[in-house]
Amino acid sequence: MDDVFGGFARAIGEGITGLVGGAFQAMGAAVNAIFAMLQGILPGLWLPVVAVAVVLVVGWKLIKR
Repeated sequence: MDDVFGGFARAIGEGITGLVGGAFQAMGAAVNAIFAMLQGILPGLWLPVVAVAVVLVVGWKLIKR
């Protein structure tokens, strides 16, 4: 009887692990796609320059609050 419940619990754990792992893979693929799109729009060093500018502006707005 313990083998049945142990196998059931293991199957549930593996299923949850698969779901979480799949979710992280999907989020990673989405971030990669967004980065690739931005890299196409802002070629060369423009993407890091714009990213730093956005971080500075948002940081400034948060400090002013």
